[in-house]
Amino acid sequence: MEQLTILLILVLPGVFYQAVRERLRGALASEQEPQNRLVRALAAGALLDTLYAVAAGPWLVRLLAGGGEGPVAGVLRQPRQAGLAALLLIVAVPSALAWAEAAWGRRRARARYEPTPTAWDALFRDRGSCFVRVRLKSGLWVGGWLGSRSAVSAYPQPGDLYLQAQYRMGPDGAFLGRVPGTAGVYIRAEDMDVLEVLLPPSAGAAGGSDR
Repeated sequence: MEQLTILLILVLPGVFYQAVRERLRGALASEQEPQNRLVRALAAGALLDTLYAVAAGPWLVRLLAGGGEGPVAGVLRQPRQAGLAALLLIVAVPSALAWAEAAWGRRRARARYEPTPTAWDALFRDRGSCFVRVRLKSGLWVGGWLGSRSAVSAYPQPGDLYLQAQYRMGPDGAFLGRVPGTAGVYIRAEDMDVLEVLLPPSAGAAGGSDR
């Protein structure tokens, strides 16, 4: 139990830093693999722990060890003070550091950075009901209604799309009418050549989720 506590103290600051950093700035291309994010989190945790030791080492030792009866005896004697210290050093400081890094990066960036990981996610994020038509790599058109019973994948899953109602499509991509008895159509992003989102012609047209 004592070894687990010490391990968490050493690792968790980096984990919170990495989580807040990715939430604010998005994952870097070099961190797409989970092991790379883990290495960065461990490195950040080691750096923060080193800074804590330099800035407040004796106080932290007294807080953890207490009277010297065990590595974490002080935590059992002063649980409230230990909890506040953990909240500050494990959560608040790493999160503030990640926020400051993201803010500094935005100020220096020449272009606005959108933390949404892919254009696919940005296209469908907070998207209301609408028509969608897709030209497949084979040249065929597929279209349908994206409503409340439809589904769209999100990063890091491969892109795919389920439209709850399929429509017949003309050779130029025009909608020719709903397919009788349709229960929807599934399309993989890797099969798409062009995807277009079309808003309903009026608010009334967008009303029904079972369109």
